[in-house]
Amino acid sequence: MISVTSLGLVLVSLWGASTVSAAQSLTLNTFGPASVSDVSALKIITSIKNTGTEALRLLNDPNSALSTWETDSFHVTRAESNLVSGPALNFTGLRVKYSPSAAVKTGKPELFTVIEPGATVNITHNLGSTYDFSGKGGGAGKYKLKASTRARTFLSVGADGAITAVEATEGQIAEVAVSGRLSGPKLQPGSKGAAHGSGAFQQGPAVSKRALFRGCNDGQIGEIITAADRANNMAHGAHGFLRDGPWATRRWQEWFGGWDQNRYNLVFGHFDAIRFNPPNFKYDCTCTDDGIYAYVIIPGHFQEVYLCGAFWRAPMEGTDSKAGTIVHEASHFPEYAGTSDHAYGQGACRDLSRNDPNRAAMNAEYAKQLMVILLITHGLSAPALTNTLPRINRGWASRPQGIARCGYEILRENIVTRLNGAVLVRIHELSRMTRILERRDKKDGLNTFGKGTR
Repeated sequence: MISVTSLGLVLVSLWGASTVSAAQSLTLNTFGPASVSDVSALKIITSIKNTGTEALRLLNDPNSALSTWETDSFHVTRAESNLVSGPALNFTGLRVKYSPSAAVKTGKPELFTVIEPGATVNITHNLGSTYDFSGKGGGAGKYKLKASTRARTFLSVGADGAITAVEATEGQIAEVAVSGRLSGPKLQPGSKGAAHGSGAFQQGPAVSKRALFRGCNDGQIGEIITAADRANNMAHGAHGFLRDGPWATRRWQEWFGGWDQNRYNLVFGHFDAIRFNPPNFKYDCTCTDDGIYAYVIIPGHFQEVYLCGAFWRAPMEGTDSKAGTIVHEASHFPEYAGTSDHAYGQGACRDLSRNDPNRAAMNAEYAKQLMVILLITHGLSAPALTNTLPRINRGWASRPQGIARCGYEILRENIVTRLNGAVLVRIHELSRMTRILERRDKKDGLNTFGKGTR
């Protein structure tokens, strides 16, 4: 049976899943060789057994022990150190954008693993390229290789599509003596998703003067260019909100916890670093995994984003969107933010903010947070702002025609974009421009929100 601790309940909440029933339970054991003289040969096996009374249809979440994706799924420490407090080895693998709900909607069998009652599934993981045994905390010696709590939390999908989080009871933990060669081969993009092209990234059509592409057709390049521009706008919007907006109010607290200056500086720095950059990235289109949106390789592949099957089905903006995916992946680069994947989904991110705001500040799932931050603030809803724009236009219309036309076009083109039928407003710019207009109009005897006196 599952031990439902307070941590377990938090994890269930973070995944946005319901609590587990007594009929659903798993155990996880980790096995490995007694010793290796070359870390490139370090392979361990996670053995997942269904100890419950019903068959489990589990998502192949890339961050769980069911997946062979080289994600940060293990806690690798010296055998003599405490598993919780001991320093873990540096991670050198993949950061992946994944959506459990989107994977469920596809219904594709290859995105699930079914384990019958009493049955066991064994998965082999190559850790030689995903953890740095030669760096800080490394060196020759004996190590404990423990599946992380995240990796032990499996997502069970019911017949109705409901997702239930099942935290496996941990059994055996592998211990391996490491000596000899301590640096494994560098992880290459071709190891996951598809047979990636070996050629260099190439410049796209003339419309794209900065981004580089590999394995992308013209249609894909067009979508990427649009998504990168929208991602850039999102990062600018978040940066402006944090710089000018009411960051100590409910909206900030909802996503990043109570007010804390250091946490504010951290989050502001993330978006300050990301903005301007998405249109300059290198994009690879050869990954075909339908359950994955995108991934990046940490470290050594700065500004390279590998787009997978789920990316092409996503809307341009909105929940689990193309633009949001690019912002999400950009935040993973250590040069920008170095975020991890602690929680997915709006509900999960809100729970993370309440339970662990410092981790929330280092969570890569910024895309959906940005939508809410930018969509509603200063007490104005999207419809209210939509109704306000014509009033501002009438005020501009009272000015010389060239200024009015230019001003409204800038507002329409640069401040307002469509988001699933709603209006996404870069409110910090709207507020700033409105304040400037009000000051100038007062001086000129004009009424910004009326017909004007000229």
